[in-house]
Amino acid sequence: MKGYSTKEVSDLLELKAPTIREFARAGVLDPARADGNQYRFAFQDIVVLRTAKELMDAGIPRTRINKALYKLKSKLPSNRSLTSLRIECDSGSVVIKDEDQLYDPDTGQMHINFSVAELAGSVAPLAKKAAENANNNDNMSSDDWFDLGVDLEAVSPQDAPGAYFKALELDPLHSDAHVNIGRLLQEEGKLEEAEEHYHKALSADEDNMLAAFNLGTLYEDLGKIQEAIDTYKKAGNLADAHYNLSRLYELVGEHGAALEHLKAYRQLVDPVQP
Repeated sequence: MKGYSTKEVSDLLELKAPTIREFARAGVLDPARADGNQYRFAFQDIVVLRTAKELMDAGIPRTRINKALYKLKSKLPSNRSLTSLRIECDSGSVVIKDEDQLYDPDTGQMHINFSVAELAGSVAPLAKKAAENANNNDNMSSDDWFDLGVDLEAVSPQDAPGAYFKALELDPLHSDAHVNIGRLLQEEGKLEEAEEHYHKALSADEDNMLAAFNLGTLYEDLGKIQEAIDTYKKAGNLADAHYNLSRLYELVGEHGAALEHLKAYRQLVDPVQP
């Protein structure tokens, strides 16, 4: 079973084990269970617990902490690297910054400000140890290997592809593993190989919106504008897909369609606007 034990997390964060278990029982975290019903925490659980410790150290009441952490839990992505994110707290309200985009923005002075990359460096030895142990564990499922790959992307990116390929060895139709391998290949400029994995992801799950979106960006990289438009349309109601469709329709002179998708984008990112 992959993941990190309560003791490992306690030692890493200098957070008491009973407090960690209390947050787990409160439903703020999503730990797995090992033999003996012991908790096994993923990297995202550690991010949440790190935030909890910062909030407690700032003297914020536990009820406000739980509210903030539920918000954080809903915003953290599960299938991409976390190292580009910054987690900030303003009077108990947690916000997440991804480059220039702010999720659930609050105004006012930021009292706590730490980079997930800083935490990733601390977790790296644990993730690498988990990867070494996984190679000797015949009970790892394809989902276990996929989850390990997600963790490794954040702390040891060079080891992540191996975990995703292990997932595919166990389940060649693991759509999300194909998506993440495709993304890594696309980032390396290996566009043909990336395209193959995106198509495999969509063959395994035609409703995989992220696979469609990423494939659309790849077609843009290749200058295949009509193919990109057709593919973005398969990305469902992803806000960024609507934005890209608006931009591409404007580029090809279809102003009505461009406006339609721009309106859809704005409605998704700000539902309360007129």
